[in-house]
Amino acid sequence: MDRIIDVIRDDAVATTRKLAIEEGVFAEMSSGGAMLAALQIASEEKDAVIVSFVCDRGDRYLMSDLF
Repeated sequence: MDRIIDVIRDDAVATTRKLAIEEGVFAEMSSGGAMLAALQIASEEKDAVIVSFVCDRGDRYLMSDLF
């Protein structure tokens, strides 16, 4: 691990929804937060390979405010 990036809940939710709408990746909020951090790193690093895992599916969160 190189560093820890704090992610605001609302930003993680927005990224999770964006993943579902734009990329067809139906995940949960921690995956959205991880992707947001990966995108932040990608914007800072040139010619880097960034890996982010989507480790849960979104269907368990349909009744929450996430979707």
